[in-house]
Amino acid sequence: MLSIQHMANILRKAGYDVPACPIAHDAAVPYPASLPADTVHQTPQAWGKAIETLYVSYAAARAAKSLRDAEEARMLAMLQLRPAKAYA
Repeated sequence: MLSIQHMANILRKAGYDVPACPIAHDAAVPYPASLPADTVHQTPQAWGKAIETLYVSYAAARAAKSLRDAEEARMLAMLQLRPAKAYA
């Protein structure tokens, strides 16, 4: 099974907008002011769930494209063979 970090890297390479990984919060150290507001309140568990959801969508989209491509190739092969049978 893939780790969450590996899934996030795959999604980034595929061109998906992956949310930033939350920083483990230490109560003694305040969050940097430069962090976006949505990252500050996000837990690592919520981030992991978001990555898993994105990855499932990505995998489903790839599978659907693969099936469409296979069906297109099958139909093209059938169309190419059809005229040959008509003249035989």
